[in-house]
Amino acid sequence: MPWMSTLPKRSELPKEQTWNLEALFASEDHWRAALEKAAQSVEEVKPFAGRLAESPQVLLQALETYYTRMLEAMKVAQYASLQLSTEGTNPHFIRMVGEARAVVAALAAAGAYLEPELLSLPKETLETFMQAEPGLAVYRHYFEALQARRPHVRSSEVETVLAAVSDPLGGHSATAAAATNADMQFRPVEYQGQTLPVSHSTIGELLVHESPEVRRAAWESYADGHLAFKNTLASTLQGSVKSFAFQARTRGYASSLEMALAVSRTCGDNIPKAVFDNLLATFQAHLPTWHRFWRIRKKAMGGQLRSYDAPAPLVPSPKITFWEAAETICRGMEPLGREYVEPMRRGLFEERWVDWGQNQGKRAGAFSSGLKGTFPYIFMSWSDDLFSLSTLAHELGHSMHSYFTRQTQPIVYARYSLFVAEVASNFNQAMVRAMLLREAPTPEYKLAVLEEAFSNFHRYLFVMPTLARFELELYQRIEKGGALTAPFLIERLAELFAEGYGGEVELDKERLGAGWMNFSHLYSPFYVYQYATGIAAANALAKDVLEQGEPAAKRYLDFLKAGDSVYPLDALKIAGIDMNSPEPVERGFAVLASMVDELERLVDSNLQTTR
Repeated sequence: MPWMSTLPKRSELPKEQTWNLEALFASEDHWRAALEKAAQSVEEVKPFAGRLAESPQVLLQALETYYTRMLEAMKVAQYASLQLSTEGTNPHFIRMVGEARAVVAALAAAGAYLEPELLSLPKETLETFMQAEPGLAVYRHYFEALQARRPHVRSSEVETVLAAVSDPLGGHSATAAAATNADMQFRPVEYQGQTLPVSHSTIGELLVHESPEVRRAAWESYADGHLAFKNTLASTLQGSVKSFAFQARTRGYASSLEMALAVSRTCGDNIPKAVFDNLLATFQAHLPTWHRFWRIRKKAMGGQLRSYDAPAPLVPSPKITFWEAAETICRGMEPLGREYVEPMRRGLFEERWVDWGQNQGKRAGAFSSGLKGTFPYIFMSWSDDLFSLSTLAHELGHSMHSYFTRQTQPIVYARYSLFVAEVASNFNQAMVRAMLLREAPTPEYKLAVLEEAFSNFHRYLFVMPTLARFELELYQRIEKGGALTAPFLIERLAELFAEGYGGEVELDKERLGAGWMNFSHLYSPFYVYQYATGIAAANALAKDVLEQGEPAAKRYLDFLKAGDSVYPLDALKIAGIDMNSPEPVERGFAVLASMVDELERLVDSNLQTTR
């Protein structure tokens, strides 16, 4: 995409660059009617309180009423949130998000009696009810998972309070988002007579610009924009950590980490702590692979490597439009068959799942968002390069995971754990990357594909495990009565990154250490480590599909369809991966090491050619 001196307004974007929110609500009037209906549905949920033991039919009606009404309310919240993500400074959308969040919180509070009452029913009663009422049988895994959480579910009164305060306790991320997306300003970059705007939607492209001066100026501008809010954002992050620590303590967990590993979505995660510990230990053991990578990059860049050069490609990315990338991704996913590719193609070319244009006020990053009965929408900002292709493939992995789960599972299981989410996204990247490497017409093209791969691995097997170490220390510090201040957060993150760079990178410690402000993921407790486990499992599964063909592809599709109907580790076992051992993460680092070998070969060959 050519550089623009100013980004267009949202209203100026071509329709094909925006997502089809009209499929969710035809107009804001329709949305407001749904909001009012959701608010009124609170009264439909309340009458079942204290009655779940009356009969199997009453229990089934209570569950179906709650899940159906909550799904409707979540669609209202999704619409408002998606609108705000594209125009973060729009006060009207900010108000809509607030209204929707309030209704969801009220509905959650109205249904807070469900789990305590279910836990008060003897297992024998639940078994008898399921035999008497076939409609209850689908809830068996939910009931069993709930029983496993019995020690941590409080009384009905306490659960009602916890549900009611979920909105204010969850407000820290909204405050941080407002400061980051609406109030934060960045210095533009001047380059060859052009003024290049620095924003959340352009920073990714600027950091891989061919000019090191543009990269430096953009990196510094972006970091300085965040540093201007360092104390505000330190306070919001501390509030978020304290909020989760409070909930973990209230529910009787030994630590915030223990609660995060046990609880996710409706049915819990049940992740053993050993999975988290294995990841951090394996990551630290393989830091020498990363040190070698930085050393090779430094050699390729003339003996000097600075913080802002870390993401810079050694060769320019081939230019690729959104539509060319969409076709490429469809080809790369063909080993999964028509069952996978055809709905993905419809979403890309007909149903407008993707919002990919750049506009003023659009927030940073990329995500997939949807619910049962909606499109699995994709948010991103497009640049004509392999990095955007990779991002699109990644988010399509999430969206296709959502598509198959929601097509297959009832409402109670129509989502999936964050632990498995990053498997599906990274799987798509691995599959498409393998095709691009096979078809690479020149060494330069192969190096460009490897550069995209390293960008992906850098984020998921370097930055995210580093953030996981950082995050663990934050929670431990708060749990011991300590505080999180901006100087501490900046200094500690800079130290952890310095360890990962192994002395091969020249550091601007304050700007590097400010990186924690770039990651809204830290407002989702202990999410970041799952990126690393995800990329490891994904690359192993992609290798299996490419080598074994249809049997492995079928196992993978069965995994996508499982949703919350099984625990996440069991879902991965359906696909053929056992995350209870360090082996999948070791395989992930083996893939990285092999790519570092290829990088060294290409760099040495190029240096010999240019001498």
